[in-house]
Parts: sequence; structure tokens; C-alpha cells
Amino acid sequence: MNQQGVPILALLATACLAAQSAAADGAIVIAAQETRVGVAPRDARLRLIDLPAIEFGLRAAIRCSGIPASLTLSVLDTFKSVGAERLEGQRAVETTLTVPRRQMTLAASRQFCISNDDNSVNELLVPGFVTAHASLRCDKDGISTIHFTSAPLQLRLTCERPPAEDRQDASEDSSADDM
Repeated sequence: MNQQGVPILALLATACLAAQSAAADGAIVIAAQETRVGVAPRDARLRLIDLPAIEFGLRAAIRCSGIPASLTLSVLDTFKSVGAERLEGQRAVETTLTVPRRQMTLAASRQFCISNDDNSVNELLVPGFVTAHASLRCDKDGISTIHFTSAPLQLRLTCERPPAEDRQDASEDSSADDM
């Protein structure tokens, strides 16, 4: 098992325990690791952070009374459906969803990742920034049942500042331009 597999299994176990109210019948539970995204420093006058496309890794644990017919996972307007042939004999499905930047809201922060301000914060945790949704359709004896659940996703923004010597060179260049 790879190193990422162990934490996601722990997250899934925690989500299974915590998601009893979200998935009353326990037929489907979704979990995701914290997603990290790098952003460029911004001007101090700007309070909103423009986000890039973001890739979320999701894992859905499924259980059907009957045969799993389809599974749909979504974040905002981005979704992925998995058919019966891929679900056959599976207890869990892992996938990624890449949410385009045009679907993202802007994050607001006064102290995160400000250009030429070494005192501004370089990391920002945004819990519950977006929500993952899942639906599972199960077929048994000609009757279909549909099960739903959702889970908040955590986003950690990381400021991608240039190395200190590059920033100093840039400020010296702008000082020379002012003369």
C-alpha cells in the first residue's frame, strides 16, 4: 500500500463513524484528504484570492442491498459517474474531480499571501470550502433505490512566493525604474 493509501483509509474510517447522520442507511460514505493548492502573491489592495483549477481526490465506500447500478460523485458543477460494470464486486471507488477555476468562488483573506509583505501568512486552511456529493443507485428484484450523502472538503492554500533573492532583485529593479 502506498503512503497516501494509509491516511485515506484512516479518513474513510473516521468519515464512516461521523457520517451516520448524513448517510442514515450507511449505503454510501465519501471521504477525501485535505487538498493543497498553491497561489501567487497578490497586491495588498486585493482582499480576494483568485483560485486555480483544483483537483480533489475522493473515495466512496459503497454497500448495496442488491447490485450497484451507478455511482455519481460531484463537487460544484463537476461530476463523474461510474457504471455497473466498474462497480461490480467493489466495496469502494477512488477517483479525482478537477474543478475548473470558473466554478470556484474567490477566497477572502486580509492577511494571506500579500506581495512584498513577509509578515503575511503563507498558509491558509479553508475547512468546508466546497462540498462533495455522492449518489448510489442499487437494483434488486426490479426495484431501484437511491442513496445520497455529502461531505465538506478542506482546502489548504499555500503562498508560492519567489525565493528571497528574486524578490530583492525585483525590488532593486523597481527602485532603479523610479529614478
